[in-house]
Amino acid sequence: MHKPGKIFDFRFSLEAIRLGAIFHRQSVMDNRKLGIPAWPSLAQVRGKHLYRGLRVLALGLVSVGLLAWTPRFHEAQTKLAMHMIPTPMAALLESQQAALMEGARGVGNDQPPSADNVEDQYTRILALSEAHKNPGEIVRELGRLAHLVQEITAPGSTMGVDPLRESFEAFGEGRLKTLVVTREPFWSLKANLDPSPKLQEWAKLKYFRHRQLLEYFDIRRGCRLGQWDDLSVPYALLQLSFSNGIQASANIWILIYRATGDLWSYPSSGGGK
Repeated sequence: MHKPGKIFDFRFSLEAIRLGAIFHRQSVMDNRKLGIPAWPSLAQVRGKHLYRGLRVLALGLVSVGLLAWTPRFHEAQTKLAMHMIPTPMAALLESQQAALMEGARGVGNDQPPSADNVEDQYTRILALSEAHKNPGEIVRELGRLAHLVQEITAPGSTMGVDPLRESFEAFGEGRLKTLVVTREPFWSLKANLDPSPKLQEWAKLKYFRHRQLLEYFDIRRGCRLGQWDDLSVPYALLQLSFSNGIQASANIWILIYRATGDLWSYPSSGGGK
């Protein structure tokens, strides 16, 4: 486990990520020998998403979402997620880090994002990639995708701005330096390229944890119930959502890298896809 203030690299100990970085160079036959299903073509991947992505681009339908965390909290999660992805993609994000952080910080509105909002952002990136947009624009949208994923795993915000959301956000900001990242499976290396099932799963988990958090907050009076310290249930929920948000960001990035990374322009040292 690692403190969020420290820069670290999971790749040295995650064989799955090293494989994920080189799988695009393997033939379908080699993948079958390794027991890994062949990845669908871009046309197959976009069978569901292409029209939706073009619609999102045309109408600007992606909602950035309510800020359940502070911009600094989102930056910390996004920077840590960068160390859990294949080398070429990490090099691309690093080369456009200002754009990435701009997207990751987000811009608030009255409502938190839904699973559909996150899927809209995913399909937006597919459409931008298909249109061969510049790396900075694509990376900014990848930052926004991470932001939305982090919001959908945050139990403090399920509706507009309210005292619970504000209290939990302040709690997270105050405890940020104490939070750690725990290791989880990289399901995205072999998963179907449709993000919808995972997004729905995360949304359900968010509301379940929100109900747990409500047991430690008086909505009518707008105040915490009991001591919110490092041994409390609210702190456990904070720790889980911090780590889950990082892991979810990395996994959704890996998923979209597999789907459309061959259309991106990489820095010369990144190796491309």
